[in-house]
Amino acid sequence: MADGDNVVLDVKGLKKYFPLRSTGFRRQLVGQIKAVDDVSFQVRVGETVGVVGESGCGKTTLGRCVVRIYDPTAGDILLRLGGRQVSVGKLGKQDYREFRKSVQMVFQDPFASLNPRMNLLQTVGEPLLVNGIATGRDLEDRVTDVIRKVGLNVGFLRRFPHSFSGGQRQRICIARALVVNPRVVVADEPVSALDVSIQAQILNLLQDLQREFGLSYIFISHNMSVVRYMSNRILVMYAGRLVETAPRDDLLYAPKHPYTAMLLSAVPKVTRLGEIARAETLGEPPNLLALPKGCVFNPRCPHTQDICRTEAPTLHNVGADHFASCHFAESLQLRGV
Repeated sequence: MADGDNVVLDVKGLKKYFPLRSTGFRRQLVGQIKAVDDVSFQVRVGETVGVVGESGCGKTTLGRCVVRIYDPTAGDILLRLGGRQVSVGKLGKQDYREFRKSVQMVFQDPFASLNPRMNLLQTVGEPLLVNGIATGRDLEDRVTDVIRKVGLNVGFLRRFPHSFSGGQRQRICIARALVVNPRVVVADEPVSALDVSIQAQILNLLQDLQREFGLSYIFISHNMSVVRYMSNRILVMYAGRLVETAPRDDLLYAPKHPYTAMLLSAVPKVTRLGEIARAETLGEPPNLLALPKGCVFNPRCPHTQDICRTEAPTLHNVGADHFASCHFAESLQLRGV
């Protein structure tokens, strides 16, 4: 999909299963929740890859596997470190420290991800201490520099999280991620908890910082409008699986999977009369413990045929860097934005 030298992160066949055990003394394994099931994609240098889907589709789990908050059940994550590509699951102690500096995460809730007992200087400076990068005056200088870049006042250094607004807290989280000069930032719903006016400020800030530092983003969101604004390429997830991936405009204007078309139709639109209208989504997301046979989307798909109920489609090429997991992706005429 991408030239090797331009790929900073390469995810191959990633799986994350959570065991479900019975209650009682024996705690026997009764099933597995397949939160992420055989997902592969690449992130290029300076690129923003958007990840969209309904709640429970595996977006956040995917992001947490990439930064190794969760250990994957299977698959591999390859990161380009110092001109060489290394497997994240097989890193030595020194390389693992470099990985921690190279891949950072911005969490969804800016208040829950901040320690209420640590002030701004301690919060943003902690990654520098943990990774042995800076201490003392050098640490304070680095923190001061990065909080200025995210639009915070230097006079706030000794303030605690409860003193800040939601937008300011998210800027603190962004500063904490950037202070170690990462190459990849996983942003998990970074603006969903903020007011609309503040959302625009944070999104513009992320784009400005991307241009300044040459960052690559994995931008996770359920808001298609936000993903449209931020992304170069978009991944669509359903029931833990990747069902479509394409450059932004190709996916938005010419979707090839019925689930993508359903997501796009659900985006609110303003009519000529000034009313807000949007289509209703069909059905409910499936139970991850009892997925339908064949195509996992077939119970909700208006284009379902017999083969969809018996044979699972594979993610295949349907255009220039455009992949879809649908038996009829080439023949369906689906409506985009």
